[in-house]
Amino acid sequence: MDWTCLVVDLTGTGMAAGWGEAVQAHDFGMPVKTASSLDEAQALLAAGQVLTQVIFATEHSPDVMALLKAFQANVGCISEFQAVVCDEPAPAFIAGVFEYGLEQFFPNNTWLADAAGMSREAVRLVNDPTTAEAKTVSLTRTIRSADQAAITRAEEALGDIADHDYRVAFAKGKAAEATGQYERASNVFAGARAMNKMFRPSAASLGETLLVTGKVDEALKVLATLERTNPFDVERKANLAAAYVEKGDFETAMKFVEQAALLSPGNSRVLEARAQVLLCTGKIGDAFKLMDDMSEVGPFFAAKLNELGIQLSQAGKGKSALALYQKAHKIVRSELKYKISLNAALACRRLKAWDMALKFVNRCEKEFGASFPKLVKIRESIAALKAQEAKAGGPKAKPDLEEAG
Repeated sequence: MDWTCLVVDLTGTGMAAGWGEAVQAHDFGMPVKTASSLDEAQALLAAGQVLTQVIFATEHSPDVMALLKAFQANVGCISEFQAVVCDEPAPAFIAGVFEYGLEQFFPNNTWLADAAGMSREAVRLVNDPTTAEAKTVSLTRTIRSADQAAITRAEEALGDIADHDYRVAFAKGKAAEATGQYERASNVFAGARAMNKMFRPSAASLGETLLVTGKVDEALKVLATLERTNPFDVERKANLAAAYVEKGDFETAMKFVEQAALLSPGNSRVLEARAQVLLCTGKIGDAFKLMDDMSEVGPFFAAKLNELGIQLSQAGKGKSALALYQKAHKIVRSELKYKISLNAALACRRLKAWDMALKFVNRCEKEFGASFPKLVKIRESIAALKAQEAKAGGPKAKPDLEEAG
């Protein structure tokens, strides 16, 4: 694999333009790519070749959070593969990056040597397929492929290493989450948290999966504990808002939404929390407008969108359900898209739009990476009903098939 080290300048001083010769004078063990904006850096991370990341920043910011989240999603939550260059980081900065598993700060006068050493060690570790780091990176990359069958195989290949390494356990929890096994994901995240109580990502993910499985009080307990240790994390405030919406406490929910918005106004998770309040108070049109600016929507809000789509479809509002699914499919994470496609197929089936239903079935199979028993039944049902209608000249009764939440 042709790995790269990504060095990002978020200071706004244009330092990246002068790094060329200085970087070449050090052995990073791999090529170094530089970026001077969040968009440029995210594109490089999404390309799948970044192994280590060095961020120049003077304070915690939405851009720093976005980069750390992108690294976690595309490489893995490995603290040894990431660093921030800042001479005197404020306590809030340290706490903020710790939420995403980053623990290293390099001083400006030694960052090149430090980053080169970090990168050489990272290459050594991932080149040995038996290491926890190699297994973490491999599974994380597979999860990003969104191929459900491949994710299952990659998780099975971990063996028992997840039982004693919290980073691998965290990646395993993400794999379970990506394949819709939220109860199991919660258990795995809880195990990772027990192995390392200071590893914030597993605790944060535990809180979210507890929300997805409807264990709101347990989720609130986990999230509130994290909030006390660091009240400056946007995603946690958004999750707290979502939890209070589930309890029907919209006043407290909006308090956390507004607090999160002050920290990062355009953050997709803030928009999700605000939209959830709107959906649960009947302001569906306003919620739809917010969805236009969302991206990488996670399992909790994706489940809420599926739930609303199912309700609309079952109430005879199939066209509205399809409009919702169309928006949702554009914004949810890649590994969650197949459920949207499956439910869109069932909505078309209720509308007796057979050809469109089969197109969604085909898309679902492609996104899942393989067929699966429920999809086979849906495909067979649509084909049979289409044939019945053509033969009899009119619609026939259809068996009940449950949508995917």
